Amino acid sequence: MPIRLLSEDTINKIAAGEVIERPANVVKELVENSLDAKSTSITVEIKGAGKKLIRVSDNGTGIPQKELKLALTRHATSKISDFDGLSSLRTMGFRGEALPSIASVSNLLIQSKAKSEPSGWEISLSAGKIKADRPWSGPGGTNVEITDLFFNTPARAKFLKSDASEKQKIMRMMEEIALSNFETAFSAASEGRKALWLPRAGSLDERVTGLFGAEFAGKLLRASAAHPKARVNALITDKESSLPSKSHQYFFVNRRPLNFNRSTLFSIYEAYREFLPAGRHPGVILMLEIDPSETDVNVHPTKREIRFSKEQEINSLIFSAIREALSKTPYIGILDKKPSPARGEDARRAGEGVAEAGILYKTEREPKVVRETLSSEPVELLKGEVEQQPKVIGQIFNLYVLAQAGRDFYIVDQHAAQERIRYEKYLCELESGSVSVQPLLFPETIKFAPGLAAVAGESLAMLKESGWDIEEFGTATFRVSAMPAILGNSANAKLVLEEILHAISEDRKTPPKERLEKVIRAACRSSIKAGDVISPDESKRLLKDLFACRSPFTCPHGRPTLFKVTLSELEKHFKRA
Repeated sequence: MPIRLLSEDTINKIAAGEVIERPANVVKELVENSLDAKSTSITVEIKGAGKKLIRVSDNGTGIPQKELKLALTRHATSKISDFDGLSSLRTMGFRGEALPSIASVSNLLIQSKAKSEPSGWEISLSAGKIKADRPWSGPGGTNVEITDLFFNTPARAKFLKSDASEKQKIMRMMEEIALSNFETAFSAASEGRKALWLPRAGSLDERVTGLFGAEFAGKLLRASAAHPKARVNALITDKESSLPSKSHQYFFVNRRPLNFNRSTLFSIYEAYREFLPAGRHPGVILMLEIDPSETDVNVHPTKREIRFSKEQEINSLIFSAIREALSKTPYIGILDKKPSPARGEDARRAGEGVAEAGILYKTEREPKVVRETLSSEPVELLKGEVEQQPKVIGQIFNLYVLAQAGRDFYIVDQHAAQERIRYEKYLCELESGSVSVQPLLFPETIKFAPGLAAVAGESLAMLKESGWDIEEFGTATFRVSAMPAILGNSANAKLVLEEILHAISEDRKTPPKERLEKVIRAACRSSIKAGDVISPDESKRLLKDLFACRSPFTCPHGRPTLFKVTLSELEKHFKRA
């Protein structure tokens, strides 16, 4: 094939592929344009998860009539005048490709009125071709309406995920922009229903409270540090408040939302190293102000990556800021907590709730959704040992039960054991179609972050199937009237639901049965508390129920439930054999 110039239409579609991968990218580009126009109020509306409609309206400076067509032309921008301008860029965008790229793969209507002009103007395009160009009588500011995204590039539309997943990505992006621009009011609606409403805030703390609630905001510490060319300001979770996922990790450089690079994220986890349990994560809202000449934001078309000229120094600054903030607060570890009679009582009740777990497995019918690989060690061997009535020696560190069975010594992780017992009983109840439900004394109203609320809205049927009485109750808010009884009286509905939603949002293509199993795993993990004092009788019941389980050697997440030492191993260690 001979070398030839591509058509303008093809060039625009290729550019759109670099910048516009999914509806969330469209929303991001349009909202950032609104912010650069000094808007104090921005409204977003979507339908069909952004594939059918995206409408962004603002009260910014507007675009003069003579510049409106230019705004729809590739490489036209008001952000820089030459290449050297990149080194001092402080606006959200600069490529000058967003609007023409979006217009090339959709139907686009733009309406704008500059504050300096008596009336506005509107232009409509289809696949990048202008269809109408006329006066508009709307208020000051700009409205951009996108319909039928990717209608002329079906191959790209084919790679989009489910509507629920695409909606979640849009709301996650709105969370990021709202955090870094707390002085701006934001509202968002999906399918005609309000999904986000945030008035202008006076501080980042106030915006965090508005987005994630007072409970989460109350667990945050302020971390800061300065460098001759950079300054770090962050809100971080304290030593006691690790999270089940990385969903509350946000990184901003000069207010631009970015992905954490590997080395920066490593520095953060190093700062938390001795405070994070396995599989848990810190919450971090990190704001880095840095001389733009020390960065390169032109690394990737979507502008989600950045390079620092002095990366090691920046990461050291971030580490120091977080480490210092953590060192100023006392660490109350599990071993330092004093036993609470109330929590001990909760543990007793939880034990009663799972006391008959083993009986359910004496029938021939087994849960169809259990997909675990059993330990290579025969279950029957341990069950035979349990029938010798093991002697419970006691409990250490309020975490481990010590027991002797024949010539073997066991150290049992009571948290992992209880989790395994609850998990298998929960599976049995679900498989039999009779999940025991515990009504709450007072219905609980729970507000989730916008992205998590999108997952909750999509998962209501699954949650109800698994024993939750839950319904939507306003913007990103849900009302819980009952929860699965197996989770016990001490379970915190909000924390359990957040763990569930994080778990099922990680892979939206998981088959329904496997997603339901994720719901159960997450619920059981978050409903069990480590550090409870349990009596000898409760310890005996715990061991009996554990060894009656189908997979007694690990918790549902693969952690060991027990450690066995034989008498011969002890004798070899002490050189008796």
